[in-house]
Amino acid sequence: MHKITFFFFLALSINIFANDNDKYDCHSTNSELGDSAHWAATSIDLFAKNKYEQAVKTVDACFELYSYAAVVMQKDFNAKKAKAPPSGKVSRKEKKKIHANWAVNDVSVALWTKARSLEKMGDIELAKIAYSQCIFLTHGRAWDPKGWFWSPASDCIRKGRKLIK
Repeated sequence: MHKITFFFFLALSINIFANDNDKYDCHSTNSELGDSAHWAATSIDLFAKNKYEQAVKTVDACFELYSYAAVVMQKDFNAKKAKAPPSGKVSRKEKKKIHANWAVNDVSVALWTKARSLEKMGDIELAKIAYSQCIFLTHGRAWDPKGWFWSPASDCIRKGRKLIK
């Protein structure tokens, strides 16, 4: 319980880029794309376009809506000692299982985006915090349009370690 409380306190404390003047609609208008997936996809798209501050603001705008479900889902996986989903190319059946983990998937992608954006902006201390939050969501997977899944937590471990050295 203390770890979850700490995680939420930490999460809320670093949402410094959220601004009431910068409204982001946390709901998808695409019937085939859920709200949290839309949020995560928007943030990573902004990162890909080098719009780092906007990416951080987007993550912060909706983080509270989806983070609780992600933490609960990850905590349940941890309690059951569930093996993390594979990365890379997977079968249709496995792909369906991975997509069922919507909360850890979307929040881990959003946190990866926030951490990478903060690092690109030169805010290394906040980037370290975002990387550490991302690392917690070990069951999260991101879909690469080229046809495979990757692990935001694994990448956050690699990137975060470089900032610590």
